[in-house]
Amino acid sequence: MTADGVELTPCAVVDLDGTLLRGNSFRLFIRFLAGKLRREGRYASLSRMIALLAARRLRLISHVGMKYPIHRLASRIVTDAELADFTNRILLPAVNAPLLDELKRLKASGHCLLLATAAPDLYVPQLSLQLGFDAWTATSLSSTLKDYAENRGARKRDRALDFARQHGCIIAVVATDHEDDLPLLLLPDLRRLLVNPTPVLRTKLSESSLTFHEF
Repeated sequence: MTADGVELTPCAVVDLDGTLLRGNSFRLFIRFLAGKLRREGRYASLSRMIALLAARRLRLISHVGMKYPIHRLASRIVTDAELADFTNRILLPAVNAPLLDELKRLKASGHCLLLATAAPDLYVPQLSLQLGFDAWTATSLSSTLKDYAENRGARKRDRALDFARQHGCIIAVVATDHEDDLPLLLLPDLRRLLVNPTPVLRTKLSESSLTFHEF
């Protein structure tokens, strides 16, 4: 692909939860973290985490209000070796193999692969490396809850576009399952791969006369 006479590398931007992964990585990580806390006798931290999950279920706090303190706790106590174990033992078996095969074909044909997710940036680097992605973007930990911004929607799109500009790429493929990624899916000249898409996502794309392929 070219732009202003410059050859650009096509890039495939791939969502994680519900798309590349059959399930939600953060929920899986919470279970993993809870097991670690129990094994190590960190019952105060375990109780705080359970309280956060209960408060979220009762809608007493926001999703971000639940996610941020868990992300912060994990960043302090989970080792690199434990993150590798979580990735290898829990995440890799949950990977959507047919989609991964398609991504491998895209890479072999010259595409670069960007893993773009709202998941915390704890285990995403390891998973990205294991699956052969060229780069990743995820939710990074901030110093305060007020500054904690999930990597979703327009933020994810803008980070993907920044990556493309910096590396001489053009976004040519977007794979996702959810309408949160509409800002990406509305980019021009895309191949849109939908994995078990929500009815809302199907409807919004159809209403916009945008083509897509259900993978």
